[in-house]
Amino acid sequence: MEKDSVILGRPHVQIGLCPRLYGFPHLQTRSAPVATVPNRRYASIPRRVFSYCAEVFLLFAGLLVLQGLLIVLRLNPLVQSVLSGAGLSKGVYHLWLLGTVDLPLIVYYTGTLASSARATLMMRWLGLRLEPLPGGPVGFRRALVRTVFMLIPFEVNHFFMVWANSPEGIPNQLPLQYAVVGILILAYLVTAALSPKGQSIHDRVAGTVVVSTREA
Repeated sequence: MEKDSVILGRPHVQIGLCPRLYGFPHLQTRSAPVATVPNRRYASIPRRVFSYCAEVFLLFAGLLVLQGLLIVLRLNPLVQSVLSGAGLSKGVYHLWLLGTVDLPLIVYYTGTLASSARATLMMRWLGLRLEPLPGGPVGFRRALVRTVFMLIPFEVNHFFMVWANSPEGIPNQLPLQYAVVGILILAYLVTAALSPKGQSIHDRVAGTVVVSTREA
C-alpha cells in the first residue's frame, strides 16, 4: 500500500494513492496550488507623501466645487442660517462636515483602493499600488478600515473647528489645535519611516503595504 505523501517547500502539494487497491484505476496523483506572495518593491516615503499631498489638494478643490454647488442650490445650512439670522447648532455643523467633507473622502478612497487598480488616481499616476500583506485583492472592508484610520487627523481638525471656538464661532484654541493635529501627522510619518515595509498607522491596522509598480 502506498502512503499519502505531502511535499513541503514547493509551489504544490502532491498526494499519492494506490488506485488499484482502492478500486479507482482512474485516480491519479493531483496537485493543489499554494498561494504565493510576489516580490515587492515598497514605495519610498517621499513619493508617498507627495502623492498624498497632491491628492488632498485636488480633493480639496473638488470639495470647494461641491460646497459652491450646494450654496447655489440653497442646500447649505451654514449660509442659509447666516442669511436668515438664525443660529446653527454645533451638532448640525459637525454633521454637515461629516456628510459633505468626510463622507465624500471616505467614498473616494475606499472605492479606488478596493477597485481592481488598488490605487487612487494620484497613486496610479505615480506608479503606486496598495496590496494586502497576504496578497490578493484589497477588498472593500480592508480599504474602508484603512481609509477611516488615515482620515483621523482630518476628523480631529474638524472637531476643533466645531467645538473649540467662542459662541460667535471664532476659534480660540488654535495653538492646541495645530499641536494636536501636527503630532498626529508626525506620528503617521514616523511610523512609516521606522517600518521596514513603510507601513504607517493605517497600513498596520488594515494589514496593507504600498508598493511601487515601476522599475527602480
